[in-house]
Amino acid sequence: MRTATLKMNNVNKKSIFWALTGVLVLLVGLYFCFITQTIINTASYQSIERKITALDSEISGLESQYISLKREVDYDLAKELGYIEVATIKFIDKGVINQTLSLVK
Repeated sequence: MRTATLKMNNVNKKSIFWALTGVLVLLVGLYFCFITQTIINTASYQSIERKITALDSEISGLESQYISLKREVDYDLAKELGYIEVATIKFIDKGVINQTLSLVK
């Protein structure tokens, strides 16, 4: 009877050892995967940061062009391009809208 228990314990110990070894290998593999992904994300972040800096400087250049072009527009240029001054200004009263547009049945 005692030999059967020793074999059983020996089999159990081997099974537990290999199961724990498998879990350890799995955890080490996951660790290296996470480290690799962290390195890739850091490189991507730096690349994106450079692109953002380049786009930001391009936007600044476009804004300065916009401001310089906006300063060139004046009343004489507007008249030359065909804009006319409005003779009478009409305002819409809020009360008039409420009276004419209604969903009341």
